[in-house]
Amino acid sequence: MATKAIKKKAASKSKSAVKKKAMPKKAAKKKVAKKKAAKKKIAVKKKVAKKVAPKKTGPQQPADADGPANISWEQDLGAPGTVSIRMYCIGTGDCFVIKFFDNKGNPFNMVIDCGSCMGDSDWFLPYVKDLRKYIGNTIDLLVVTHEHQDHVNGFQKCADLFGNMVIRSAWFAWTEHPDDPGGEAAELLKKRSAMKAALGSAMKEIEKQEPAIQQAIADSAFAFELKAAREAFLNGMNSLAEINLDAATETGGKPLAGMKKIKDILKAKKAKVKYLSPGSSISIDGLAGIRFHVLGPPKNRDFIFKEGKQGTDVFRKNMALNESALAARAFSRFSNTAEKPDLPFSDEYVVDDKTGIPYNTKGKYTSADDNWRRIDSEWLMSAGSLALRLTSHINNTSLALAIECEDNGKVILMPGDAEYGSWESWHLIKSWNKKGRNQKHLAEDLLNRTIFYKVGHHLSYNGTALEKGINMMPESNLVAMATLDRNRISKGWKSTMPNKHLLAELIRKTGGRFFIMDETEVDGAPSLTLDPDTLDEAVYKAKRRDDDLAALYKQYTFEFGHVAP
Repeated sequence: MATKAIKKKAASKSKSAVKKKAMPKKAAKKKVAKKKAAKKKIAVKKKVAKKVAPKKTGPQQPADADGPANISWEQDLGAPGTVSIRMYCIGTGDCFVIKFFDNKGNPFNMVIDCGSCMGDSDWFLPYVKDLRKYIGNTIDLLVVTHEHQDHVNGFQKCADLFGNMVIRSAWFAWTEHPDDPGGEAAELLKKRSAMKAALGSAMKEIEKQEPAIQQAIADSAFAFELKAAREAFLNGMNSLAEINLDAATETGGKPLAGMKKIKDILKAKKAKVKYLSPGSSISIDGLAGIRFHVLGPPKNRDFIFKEGKQGTDVFRKNMALNESALAARAFSRFSNTAEKPDLPFSDEYVVDDKTGIPYNTKGKYTSADDNWRRIDSEWLMSAGSLALRLTSHINNTSLALAIECEDNGKVILMPGDAEYGSWESWHLIKSWNKKGRNQKHLAEDLLNRTIFYKVGHHLSYNGTALEKGINMMPESNLVAMATLDRNRISKGWKSTMPNKHLLAELIRKTGGRFFIMDETEVDGAPSLTLDPDTLDEAVYKAKRRDDDLAALYKQYTFEFGHVAP
């Protein structure tokens, strides 16, 4: 039995071998080719699936107000070599996301600032939630340009959301350096603190004296004119206090809560933080092929306080603010008892109401017929000069960056709110002499190659240099975005934003590819030249809030160049 079974098995095996041998060569080749084609098809499918599938960019996160615990954050791939710049329309103030897509379409998320002149935490929430979703809860690089409310208060208003994000690295200007090796930053911060305290003291005294001043205005024969002038002054002062102070009458000169909060968050996360100086050119991991050139803030403090000449250095103002003829510094250390160093005039002419000590001129100053002689409040009018100087000082400490694609030389210009003093200093960086193309200074060369410009200081006359700025940018290859919303802006800024001369020039240079946060009350708006809705959605995209109260964001996507993964 066993022998028969073995013979049967051997016969079967032999028969199968004969069949295989008898198979025509052509049929065998066809079968092999079919198998190879099937395998190739499967491989292609896998490859396509890998390319289209969303990429996880961050680990699972703890629970918060926006969702359950263990959220898996994902985001779609983009077109290789492109950049998407999204401007969140929170209100007059900056909040940008720049997404760089490498040759495989993977994103690198760069976030610049988060703030607005107006809006409480509830108003900010939809914007920051959308931001977090858009970046897959991961910020590869956070840039905080300078310490003004309209650039940093979002970090405090939405602290929980930012606290739950992955933030890998962050950049600040050298002026924010806590250790400050050279001592320059400490000196500027000390001056800034004193100026903030002075502004707070002035605002407190203005608030205290306002009822009496309003009564005096009402009793005057020139009540109409005086009331208009006073309202303009108060609007200007309130606007300047709003962006420089956490509370209008804050006299401590403290750092803004938003700036403090984001620094605390970064410290808790042990993120890599750098403080950058002008003249640096930086490449970073995860973004090969891209160079970041640090333009400002200037190291020379003369440029931090410098203003440009209208019509040559900067655009002409729409309207000039009146200033008091009396340049008093009494508000810098205001107290009920005048101190000799604070007085802009000889102390023999001071009436000391607290002690009642008579001076030889007291009768003149206290007589009802001579009230016009009194200058008790005149020093407060000079607080406007101080507030403007403080604002310019902080604007000129903006971290200004030119982002260059090394492959083709295209440049994205993100200057924060740098004013003329900073712009001029870029062209005086000695290490950049003849470093640009055709032996040009690198700053001029970078401006010549700028294809995207984030307009400085909300379209104000002094936020964009003229001869050393926009006149050096290309004529027909430029896109611009401006963070201006006249629905949500302090009254004091409305007379100067937008600057009509700058507005017209940017529309001309961009051919209408100029996107303002909100065009309400903007005469001759860019959309009259080029309606953005006519652009392909892959190029321009805009979305409104779910409650339709305002725009949520405006986004522009363009080819930038080779970015290695």
